[in-house]
Amino acid sequence: MPYTVAVSFDQFHDKINLGGDHRSTANGRRDDIVSKLSKSLGIVEAFSAGSIPKYTALRQHADLDVIVALHYDRHIKDKTPTQVLQSVRDALSEWRTGVRRNGQAVTLSYTTWPNVDVVPVARVVDGNGNVTHYNVPDSNTDKWIESKPKEHAAIIESKASTCGPNFRRIIKMIKHWNRIHSGYLQSYHIEVLAINVFDADLSDMPWQIFQFFSKARTQLENYIWYGTGLADDYLSWSDRQEVLKRFDTAIEKSRNAWHKTYGDNHDDKGAIEIWRQIFGNEFPAHG
Repeated sequence: MPYTVAVSFDQFHDKINLGGDHRSTANGRRDDIVSKLSKSLGIVEAFSAGSIPKYTALRQHADLDVIVALHYDRHIKDKTPTQVLQSVRDALSEWRTGVRRNGQAVTLSYTTWPNVDVVPVARVVDGNGNVTHYNVPDSNTDKWIESKPKEHAAIIESKASTCGPNFRRIIKMIKHWNRIHSGYLQSYHIEVLAINVFDADLSDMPWQIFQFFSKARTQLENYIWYGTGLADDYLSWSDRQEVLKRFDTAIEKSRNAWHKTYGDNHDDKGAIEIWRQIFGNEFPAHG
């Protein structure tokens, strides 16, 4: 077990991180999905998305998103989002499927990790035939949501280049914190908050964790516009208040933990105990 906060954070990340390069697995799942759907649906484009290819995934808590752009005239025109999702479920009916909780995908279960959330989309192109964005079906509202998943992935990559490897590490740590504190925030929303909060080198992990909670808390007070729409309109008023309460607690505890490490007493043991209160038992104990 570690004796310093720095080593504790390294071990914590190793424990929650989905290590390795899983792009070959992701590509295999994508090709499998395309093969299955192509038997009854026209597909013009397909690519892997979500936290796995962005390297922001948690171990044992990550599924794979596969974006499938359907032929518009044949499979989307004059259909509602719910009807489009149902058509994908029908095409995958011989496999075990279900609609994801947020109503924007069909989940295809595999006997081995990972399961796949299949997201059927419509491509929107400009006058030159360039894709400007994708329309994602939302069966909860029966409306289309504009999305730019490739642009978001590119921003994550750019931020990681600017801020260093701790950018992705902090995202994963906050995702873990969110998961053990009722899971109010969506993974995508946490990534957007990190993008907005950080813009420089993140060498001091404990301080940057405190900075994330402090600065993101301000953003959570109001809606956040990101890309083509609101990143947090899924939050009800009551859920947002619960999130703010949890951020207030995390701000206070992370501030106290940082001061214990870098204050006059240099109390790493006391700091580690507080970080365990924030991140749970996955954060290693002192000693």
